[in-house]
Amino acid sequence: MKKDFWLERWQREETGFHEGVANAYLTQFWQELRLAKGGRVFVPLCGKSMDMKWLREQGYPVTGVELSSIAVQAFFRENGYIANAYTSGKFERYDANEISIFCGDFFDLSRDDLAMVSAV
Repeated sequence: MKKDFWLERWQREETGFHEGVANAYLTQFWQELRLAKGGRVFVPLCGKSMDMKWLREQGYPVTGVELSSIAVQAFFRENGYIANAYTSGKFERYDANEISIFCGDFFDLSRDDLAMVSAV
């Protein structure tokens, strides 16, 4: 799919794919991963997924990547976080409450951007 397809979906609020709660399989099977507390989790194509908030509440810092700034800003606003935004390479990066989201193209991520990730 083309980038414009996803950007238009967020612009038009055509986001039926957004669950509004943490994924049931994630919450049911997360402990099977046995990731040490504090291990950073990467959530690709994160949108405004509640999985990120749930993971943070379990004690894990989170890094996401999302193409749409509408989705990124909505995630922080809807969860009551005030994010610091700054340019990081090819991305606009948003950070709050140990949740970092790279806003831009997934394929522009570098090894350094994900160096601290313990799980995906």
